[in-house]
Amino acid sequence: MDSVIAKLKKSGNIFEILVYPRESLEFRQGKLDIQSTLVTDEIFSDVAKGERVPTDILKKYFGTSEKIKVAEIILSDGELQLPKELRDDLLEKKKRKIATIISKTVINPQTKAPHPIERILNAMNTVGVIIDLYKKPEEQVNTVIEKLREQLPISIEYSKLRVNIPAKYSNSVYSILKSLGKISSEIWRDDGSFSCILEIPTAQKSEIYSKLSSVTHGEIVISE
Repeated sequence: MDSVIAKLKKSGNIFEILVYPRESLEFRQGKLDIQSTLVTDEIFSDVAKGERVPTDILKKYFGTSEKIKVAEIILSDGELQLPKELRDDLLEKKKRKIATIISKTVINPQTKAPHPIERILNAMNTVGVIIDLYKKPEEQVNTVIEKLREQLPISIEYSKLRVNIPAKYSNSVYSILKSLGKISSEIWRDDGSFSCILEIPTAQKSEIYSKLSSVTHGEIVISE
């Protein structure tokens, strides 16, 4: 992928860096460090002309002359100039990811079944949902759900599952449970086994049953 420019303006001064676009987005999501995004660590006042910013100017406006630290500020706070084709592709993928999460979170109260992903995507287009390219999908779900209520019957129902995990899986499965829902009534037994109440969106129940059964090779016991 070709490089793009990240730009930050400070008191009328322009500071630019050359970065890789996809890596830069991952940096903004906390997935990569700044060094993984940089084509070069040089700080420019005009990339096209190759004009570099003197270290004394960096020190004046950023409080440091360390280029890596300055680049991190520019990429975090500045404007990232993405090509339209790439921006559109990334937005579409993020929109589908959000729709997938919503399909696993809400149900149609009229049928008690999840809304299909394509129905959610169509409704997102109808009500004019705006996706933020720089925010994680999970951070946008609640806002999108509220907007979708204008178009779709939506209910978020929860189920409580009693989960019993054999000792040999308890530590590894515990972190998985935390990522799946809200844990309460934890009991750690002397033999190392573990049980709890797991509260999850009802729409995800079938998927969660399958996942937990798979990671414990069918030895987990789940009841409602």
